Amino acid sequence: MTRCSTRAAVRRRSFLALACVAAPVAGLTPPKYGGSLRLRLPVGLGGIDPHVLDDVASALFAPALFDTLYAKDSSGAAFPALAASLPEAVPEGARVSLRSGLRTASGKPLGPRDVVFALKRSAGSGGVAWLNAFVQPVIDPRRTQALLFRGAQPEALANLLSSPITAIVPQGFSSLRPDGTGAYRALVARDGITFTRNDNAARGAAFLDRIRAEPARDLSEALRAFETGDADIGWLGKGLHEPRAGARSFDAGPLGWVVLHSGRDAQAWGRPGVAQQLADELIPARLSHLGLRGMPAARSGPGWGGPAGALLADQGSPQMLEIAASVASLLSRPGHELTVTARSRAELSAAKRSRQFVLMLDFVRRVDDSPEGAIAALYAAADPALARHPPKLKTDPRTTARALSLGVVGELHVYGAHLPSLIGLSGWELGSCWFSASP
Repeated sequence: MTRCSTRAAVRRRSFLALACVAAPVAGLTPPKYGGSLRLRLPVGLGGIDPHVLDDVASALFAPALFDTLYAKDSSGAAFPALAASLPEAVPEGARVSLRSGLRTASGKPLGPRDVVFALKRSAGSGGVAWLNAFVQPVIDPRRTQALLFRGAQPEALANLLSSPITAIVPQGFSSLRPDGTGAYRALVARDGITFTRNDNAARGAAFLDRIRAEPARDLSEALRAFETGDADIGWLGKGLHEPRAGARSFDAGPLGWVVLHSGRDAQAWGRPGVAQQLADELIPARLSHLGLRGMPAARSGPGWGGPAGALLADQGSPQMLEIAASVASLLSRPGHELTVTARSRAELSAAKRSRQFVLMLDFVRRVDDSPEGAIAALYAAADPALARHPPKLKTDPRTTARALSLGVVGELHVYGAHLPSLIGLSGWELGSCWFSASP
């Protein structure tokens, strides 16, 4: 196997290099190449798209397939990833120079035109609020590998372009054939997704040879697979009936938020702020085992008082369906019953556009760890028209949601258990994981 020797690859693997140096002293295991990781997940695996907000699988795996122009180190400072350097101040605003010789996993050259395409695509999707303050870039006529962001401040631009919602994809991109410059390449099939090492990776190829992700019918099946040795990660726990021997717990932090949308069919209960009032009534202990964290103590309230009807949820995501069942049970009242109805993601998207529904349980991906990032994500999820002019506030997600027709239920965390031989999973950096011994 070959290692990427670029400076960017060194940045990406810097903590691994430190582990190699420290290993003789601290007993850390040096990273190695090889091995396969098996996953059984209760989420939809129908494709990977870095620019959508409402797909759990994309939030989980897009960072392993795609890179951004900039990334952030552990202190939060931006550094070049696909860009050759930090943005340069020019009379027009800021100039971003792209690294030369970039290729996607399929071997396609990646250049400035692809960057323009990708950022426009993001701005028309999940990045609508995050990118609203910046004029779309144009190719610098004086430098073939550079782009001009008119009116932009270099430091702010680098922070903006380090968000995963601004990942760069080639022209003609398809979520069913995801092609990028990340540590892995992906093959999407009906029975799951297979990830293999991308030898064209811009920032260093993965250590693992392969990751195989297959769908689980429910949370129990995902845990059972880990307990019996059919999967290498226990989703939300160490086993179904009893903990797997030697399993180690991990929590990679929040992936995004589970939210409750209210629609026109909710009548008066569809007004902005009502969905957050309902979400605040939910009892954390009834939802925490389903992957939700960061829920405050439940407030007393009347529950659902709107018309009896459907609580829509993603039919391809068993975890979201189980959360929806608990939410419906907690909020239903006599004469105002909520029934979970499974719909495809395409049907959910159409319903969100028309707002012709009663309630909907949805997922919203994090686009940045800052308060501005939460506002951008929630406004984009609630109403793309409003998202083009989000408020410039610094507040928490629940306060933000009180001005919208959605409510934040809780943070969806990536946590569970893994084999002792699997190293580097705590941050869900799949490109930086390895096995310390043959799995």
